[in-house]
This record gives sequence, structure tokens and C-alpha cells, in this order.
Amino acid sequence: MATEILEIDVGGRFFKVKAVKDIDSLLNLVKTDDDVPFWAVLWPAAIGMARFLWQGPDLTGQKILELGAGLGLAGIVAAAKNGVVYQTDLFPEALDFCAFNAKLNKVGNIKRIQADWRSFEITEDFDIILGSDILYEPTLYPYLKSIFYRLLKPGGRIILSDPGRKDAQEFICGLGQEEFGVAECRFNVEDSGLHYRVTVYTLKLGLIVNLNAEQ
Repeated sequence: MATEILEIDVGGRFFKVKAVKDIDSLLNLVKTDDDVPFWAVLWPAAIGMARFLWQGPDLTGQKILELGAGLGLAGIVAAAKNGVVYQTDLFPEALDFCAFNAKLNKVGNIKRIQADWRSFEITEDFDIILGSDILYEPTLYPYLKSIFYRLLKPGGRIILSDPGRKDAQEFICGLGQEEFGVAECRFNVEDSGLHYRVTVYTLKLGLIVNLNAEQ
């Protein structure tokens, strides 16, 4: 499996990310939907999330859960901002890459746990729940929603980034119609010569927010 080191500018600092160079080598091993190696690619939404976190406030004292950590960029940035981060992913290989990338960037304060959203066994609560491009499969939304309601501390925030999927927008809109206030911030991300418009959503229980910002 060939890999490469990417350098990502999040706005004043570069983070290095080890990624799989030839995703086809992994796709050839896929036997079921659960085997698809989404984790192996640094998606534009992860870059948008990283920029959002780096440009945001210091996270000292904040306990942060990252869902679908993949290559780990968002959680690593959150830890670099002094948060205490729990990175989770279905794939142990993803968590290995997360550990390598944290070391590559000289970042600590990260715990890594293999976890399946459909049987999520973590019971601690968190100040922030992060997810970069995790809203790709609507059949998983009920499990994510359960995690949000069970593990988010009162006054906590959910931060989700997405490249513009209609299903994702409808899911977040549905949360906004329940108990969550929603704020949006958009980032233009260039990746491999293509331009993406990433939206970062911040959701908070009981707070009515309708903010739009663009960067």
C-alpha cells in the first residue's frame, strides 16, 4: 500500500497528513459495504473542518469526541488547540494512521478507540462532538442522532462538515427543527485541482442560531 505525506495549510499553520496514495489498491479488497476504506482519503470536508477549528477559540478544558476520524486531521487540530480528544473509527487501520499523523505533527492529548456507530459503547459525555464528512449514508443517521443526544454535555456543541450532500442538509435541518440551534460557516477548499464548497455546521441544544459566514 503506497502512501504519501500531504501538507495542509489550515490558516497560519501547516499540518502533515499521511494518506493512502492509491485508493484502488484498497478498493480491490472490498467485499461488503462495511469494507469501503473511506478512512484512507483526506476529504475536502476534513480540510474545511481543520480550518474552522484552527481559526476558532482555544479548546483548553474541552473534552472532544471525533466520529469517523479517518486520517485524523480534525482531531489532531483540536488537540493542537489544547482540547482533550477521543478519536474513533470503525477501522483499526484508520486509528493507526491517526496515531502516526499525531506523532508526525508532535501532538498529544489524543485517545483512540475503535467504535461502530451502530453499537457505540462509549458512555462518557463530551463538550464537543466532531464529524468530518460523516453524513454520507442516510441509513446511519439514526445511530448518529442517538450518539449526539446521549453523549453531548448540556451546553455542548456538535460540529459537522459536509461538501454539500442534500441528505446531509436535510438531516441537519431536521435537527434544527427539533432542539438544536444551527450556525453555518463555509470554506472554499481546493483539492487535486478541483474546487469544493465545504459547509461547517455548529449545532447547540436549546440555542436558536441562524448565522452564515464564508471564508
